[in-house]
Amino acid sequence: MSLDQFYRLFTHDRHSIAIVANIAMRHAGRRDDAQLLMDIYKAAVGRLPHERPIHTGVGTLPEYHGHPHVQAAVRILTAAGMPPIHTDGVRELRPGFQVLPDDTGDLPGWVFIAPDPDAKSRTGFAGGDLGYLAVMRWAGWGVITERLPGGLYAACHPDHRDNPFPTVPTA
Repeated sequence: MSLDQFYRLFTHDRHSIAIVANIAMRHAGRRDDAQLLMDIYKAAVGRLPHERPIHTGVGTLPEYHGHPHVQAAVRILTAAGMPPIHTDGVRELRPGFQVLPDDTGDLPGWVFIAPDPDAKSRTGFAGGDLGYLAVMRWAGWGVITERLPGGLYAACHPDHRDNPFPTVPTA
């Protein structure tokens, strides 16, 4: 098998990458981060052992609750141990991260993440504000590494990574 064939085989299935990263983290003495990587991977591919339904108002506003990319992002970030916002749509009941979809329709597959207030004090793989980007990148989503206006981070669902900025046909 050529090196190119091995690379394609190895990177085609993210499971093998997750296993190697888990072993590397364990050898580095970072057992918590090793388990975290596996939890993020399982959430990203839908293999969580006990996938509880996300309640309305957890991780996003109630009106975006049914959006599939928002649900996926909330599930991934929650699996990473990041606290989601709890809201009734009018007021914040408990602080945390908030995921919003692109409501303009110009960027299908994109979600925007407002970090939780305590993000800067967290350590480890998912620590700090940039932990949100690390988690989403590890889950296979594309990310924009700079904060957007309003302090939001942007992530693109893996299904849209090959065409993250679709052009609108002109008539």
